[in-house]
Amino acid sequence: MQATQSDTLAAEAALIDWHRALEQHDWGALEAGLTAEFVMIEQDRILERAALLALLTGSAALGRQRASLHDFRTRVQGDVAWTTARNDAVWIATDGAQTPYGFLETAVLRREGGAWRIDRYHATRLVAR
Repeated sequence: MQATQSDTLAAEAALIDWHRALEQHDWGALEAGLTAEFVMIEQDRILERAALLALLTGSAALGRQRASLHDFRTRVQGDVAWTTARNDAVWIATDGAQTPYGFLETAVLRREGGAWRIDRYHATRLVAR
């Protein structure tokens, strides 16, 4: 099956939408954007789906994270897509203080029932320049 531009854009949009759900603390959408077998690697931690969701919901009282994904490098093959992007994120604490930071992120997505869901996610924090 040949990938189309719309497949590529849909996979990227799924990742952007997932980050938007995170910012809005939309836990239902956040969970729906992950496969049952989801695993995240961030720096030196490996988090399975339940552990990541617990971490995110537990930190919600402290603030929210706003993502700005760009420079996608995406490939789609059948019902699997993988992409690498830069994320110029901002942590917005409940007191309004904002802390910018960047990540280089790679996601593997799987199309399930017509929707792209994140199956693997790897994020490496970038050193401030």
